[in-house]
Amino acid sequence: MKWLLIFSSFILQTEISCQQFNRQQLRDLFLQATDRKTALDSLATKLEAIQNKTPTEESYYGMCNGLYCQYDDGNWAKLKHVIKSKNHLNSAVERDAKDPELRFLRVMLEHFLPSYLGLNKHIAEDLNVIFANPHFIDDNPSLKKKIIEFLLWSKRCTAEQSKLLQAQMDELNKKLNPVVVKKNG
Repeated sequence: MKWLLIFSSFILQTEISCQQFNRQQLRDLFLQATDRKTALDSLATKLEAIQNKTPTEESYYGMCNGLYCQYDDGNWAKLKHVIKSKNHLNSAVERDAKDPELRFLRVMLEHFLPSYLGLNKHIAEDLNVIFANPHFIDDNPSLKKKIIEFLLWSKRCTAEQSKLLQAQMDELNKKLNPVVVKKNG
């Protein structure tokens, strides 16, 4: 009887850890993972346990691998995480080439890679896909604002792309911080 309880407990834990995530859950968990190693470990473990990852799950799993670089001391260990991260991101983009969120995640990783490694050659192509989908992440205005801020800060965009981003930022700021007009009288 004791073994049956242990076995059923194991099965339930395995099913829970193998659940698939929607995009908003992945975004929220990833943002937490950027702040705390325990959250990163938890997300990476959950994503690793999924047998048939969606392209989105695979991209976020790749980004988790990239985040582990900040906790490594040696360059070899960092490079191994970067290569694993790149492989997952490239695979996910191959599976869903038109998804701007996957492309943005790859831009984010490649931006921080030194050019002498030769691992940041997709940025222009990925930016083209992102800009071909101007309503990308419209469902989350505060996250869209962070993405636009990153793209402007990265200085990876053309002058025309930066102009479009600034217009989107101005529009978002109006939505997120509406001006309150007081009536006199």
